[in-house]
Amino acid sequence: MDNFIPAKVLYEEKILEYELGKTLYERYKNMNIEMIPIEKHHDVEFIKKAPDEKFVEFKKYLVLGIRKSLQLTPNKLSADFIVPFTSSGCSAMCTYCYLVCNFFKGSYLRIFVNREAMINSVKRKIKQVGEKKIYEIGSTSDMVLENTITGNLRWAIEEFGKLDNATCTFATKFAMVDDLLDADHNGNTQMRISVNPDYIIRKVEIGTSKLEDRIDAANKMFNAGYRVGVNIAPIILLDNWQEMYRELLESLSKKLNDKLKDQLFFELIFMTYGYANDTINSAALKGVLNVFDRSKMCPKGRGKFCYDLDIREDAARYFKDLIAHYFPNATISYIV
Repeated sequence: MDNFIPAKVLYEEKILEYELGKTLYERYKNMNIEMIPIEKHHDVEFIKKAPDEKFVEFKKYLVLGIRKSLQLTPNKLSADFIVPFTSSGCSAMCTYCYLVCNFFKGSYLRIFVNREAMINSVKRKIKQVGEKKIYEIGSTSDMVLENTITGNLRWAIEEFGKLDNATCTFATKFAMVDDLLDADHNGNTQMRISVNPDYIIRKVEIGTSKLEDRIDAANKMFNAGYRVGVNIAPIILLDNWQEMYRELLESLSKKLNDKLKDQLFFELIFMTYGYANDTINSAALKGVLNVFDRSKMCPKGRGKFCYDLDIREDAARYFKDLIAHYFPNATISYIV
């Protein structure tokens, strides 16, 4: 994929007090990209007031700011703690995006330049808990995508490589991992490659890497000494979902490194869909594949839907059987 070149850059003026902020500002200014000062990265007035049809345009913007909330949050799924890290939002336009549910048109890519404060919050937590824990650094963005702009993922990997009692983890739908292969990770980083059937990637995960490229990235990272898992997410129960996901698991079985398959772990995450997704898709992404089937779903909090429990449990059993068949030595970390 081509690297992300923003159509416009919006920035808080305080970013110029940080080395990374000055570097990014000068880079885009020298490229003659329009630079627009703003007061708050999360509250851009002209974006809030714009019609929903402008969503695709805003996805081409880059917003630079300072992350103020640095409080780590306990987690029981992919990690022990979620770290508020160096980016939020994404340039991709997956039609189920949970960031759209939370930020609506504000799901544009935001980069925070005060990265030293973030790693220092991790160091304080390590000292506080006193035992080895896993830290999720990619819960609100895709760190592989961001790394092509900032180099922050490589930086984070090498920072974690210096630490005791800490492993960092991230999931990605992108394949641009070459910059990470010679990073000094010291075994302290794991990557979960996020996958879906090729049809869903092409029709639903708009602007992300191809399935075959993601599989190649997983093999590259494993060969470079990283621990690698597979994140099947989100699982979308279209009419022919059983066959599509069987073909996906078969393809993974054929193409993943044999030694990787022996230590592979899976995370299974069923789709949550919101009214916000429906609003944005209808206004700005006309003609995309409709993944929302109300007959299979039930309310999940305000304005969101998940698959009915019986349907989800039946599907979970199907996935357990598939994984046991194609990856007999693999483990399933969790299913949600």
